[in-house]
Amino acid sequence: MGNTNTTVLLVDDDPHTCSIFEMLMDHYQLPFWVAPNCASALNLLKEHTVNTIIIDLFLPGADGFQTLTKISNMIDRSHCRILATTAYYTKDTGTEVLNRGFDGYIPKPFVPDSFLGFLADR
Repeated sequence: MGNTNTTVLLVDDDPHTCSIFEMLMDHYQLPFWVAPNCASALNLLKEHTVNTIIIDLFLPGADGFQTLTKISNMIDRSHCRILATTAYYTKDTGTEVLNRGFDGYIPKPFVPDSFLGFLADR
């Protein structure tokens, strides 16, 4: 990857998704953090600055949209993209997440080329 300033937080409780994400980040030697829920993500963001956050829409406790709101109230969005992800999508999911405040959408399962394309844009 050309950009060494990429730092990523994945908010997802699915072990398989987290494993794939971790392999991709390790392979490209990108700094990353993983949080299984909104509360953990908020705690991580108190200590770490990231420029890309990927939030699963179906999380335990606060869902992805609620998590987006809480994170948006905490950080400066001008320096951070927040992307949605889910395995439970329809043809309208991409439009819905953009209308509800996300900066983009990555369907699951993560496809390395398209996933890394989102990160390379940063």
